[in-house]
Amino acid sequence: MNYDVILATYNGEKYVVEQLDSIINQTVKPANIYIRDDGSQDKTVEIIKNYILNAETNEPEINIEFKDDGLNVGYIKNFEKLVGFAVSEFVFFSDQDDIWIVNKAECLLNKLKDDSVSVVFSDAYLVNNNKEILGTLWGYVNYLPATNSITIDKILINNVVTGATLACRRSFLINLLPFPALVPHDHWISSNAVIKNCLNYCEEKLILYRQHENNQIGASKTSIKAKVKGVFSRAKMNKRISYYIQIHELIENLVSRGILSADCKVSSGMRNFITYMDVIYKGKI
Repeated sequence: MNYDVILATYNGEKYVVEQLDSIINQTVKPANIYIRDDGSQDKTVEIIKNYILNAETNEPEINIEFKDDGLNVGYIKNFEKLVGFAVSEFVFFSDQDDIWIVNKAECLLNKLKDDSVSVVFSDAYLVNNNKEILGTLWGYVNYLPATNSITIDKILINNVVTGATLACRRSFLINLLPFPALVPHDHWISSNAVIKNCLNYCEEKLILYRQHENNQIGASKTSIKAKVKGVFSRAKMNKRISYYIQIHELIENLVSRGILSADCKVSSGMRNFITYMDVIYKGKI
């Protein structure tokens, strides 16, 4: 079972080497690693080029290709471009600043042996810059697979599938291109997988998901006073508006591409909800 890794970088000089080391040291090694930089202003490009030169000697069985066109297209379109480079049967998504547990690929590939599964994701350890464990990813997003089945209506409004833990069949991914510009790639992939009934999970924690100043999902504890204050802050309001725009774009793309019927209960219900929120936020969605 051959697989490729697609790794998107942007100003990742601090962590990208550690991430690449964790990938090439997997118990089941990738056939190819495709890296595309999104216009980094630090030494990321130089570091990656030097890494590839060393890897050609130390890991000759792994093909590492660096795609650097100098353009900044954003992380969604960066991953879209990377999917187009992949050639193996399976594709693993990778952020630049995490660390893979040594048997991550092996565990996810075992799930993909089931022909009915096209997308699989896992739990992760949340860690700080010093790799000290802060908690678990599924604990943070309140996902318990034993009691929380992922249905279409749930995944559209609350994505619990994190891109850094994803592995997919390439044939499935190709049919999802192009990725909608305003919908995170993992939300687009997971929603399609739920609709097509080909999503599975692995309960093991297979990456160290690093939380730092440039990659924060809000795993730290917040006081009640701060939460109440945050409800009325402009930044929080803009974040909510962006979230509703994301859901709107997701639904519209699913419908326009014929993946969801426009008059089905789920899509019509979600459209009504977004219309209501657009009124609340005075036409900003």
